[in-house]
Amino acid sequence: MAKVRFQTFDFNSGLASPAAAIGDIHHHPEVELNYVFRGKITYLHRDGLHVLPPHQLAIFWGSTPHKIVSAEPGSEMAWMTVPLAWVWTWNLPERFTKTLMEGRWWLSPKSTVADRFPIRAWVQEMKGATPLRKRALALELEACFLWMAEYSNLYSGHIPTSATGPGDRLGHIERMARCMAERFREDLDIAEIAAAARLHPNYAMPLFRRHCGVTIRDYLLQLRLIHAQRLLITTDLKVIDVAFSSGFRSLSSFYEAFLKVVKVTPKAFRTRMQA
Repeated sequence: MAKVRFQTFDFNSGLASPAAAIGDIHHHPEVELNYVFRGKITYLHRDGLHVLPPHQLAIFWGSTPHKIVSAEPGSEMAWMTVPLAWVWTWNLPERFTKTLMEGRWWLSPKSTVADRFPIRAWVQEMKGATPLRKRALALELEACFLWMAEYSNLYSGHIPTSATGPGDRLGHIERMARCMAERFREDLDIAEIAAAARLHPNYAMPLFRRHCGVTIRDYLLQLRLIHAQRLLITTDLKVIDVAFSSGFRSLSSFYEAFLKVVKVTPKAFRTRMQA
């Protein structure tokens, strides 16, 4: 299996200055917050390329594979991760949490986040925070999530995708990613995915891996596993039904992939999340 890094960040943060398109595509179980202080960041996330402009806060479930594919020179951004279990206990509006679990993004209104929330201070204080300070930060972040949910009618949905031309390499990647996001439940082969970008498979495969650090097959596998995790958390479907509803052709192949990537069985994952 190619490199799709599964990481666990827990309650964490970092500052990227300058931000850059480095590393392999990765995913993690926490909810992630990204904020760009200056410049512009472009991500590959689920169904294509998504641009995060400056002075806006994005929130998404990090379990969906994602990667920075480009950053304007001099860009500076902050990232924070919050355990999914915490977010569940905050009793956020169903529409908000449902959108997160579907792998979609929430984007704040422009130029208002920095006036309301001390993003840079949060990043600095999370490092080595005492238990008491962690409680205080968690309360501040809960207020931030509630504030974001309040603006759902105006600011929910995908971050606008970047404009790409037919000859643009990132445009080819975006079209392949969108094809996989829309059809991952099907018995989809590489030729069909390449055809979505009007490419020959022999060109499409190295192009996708070169820019994303992961093969087309493994990106497709990750989409299926993320959907399976979502069903395990939000439904009472039997494990075998979760497997087939997520695009796996057998229960054994589902168990093998789930154990390799998530590190626990589907049943153990559901029990842990319910707890």
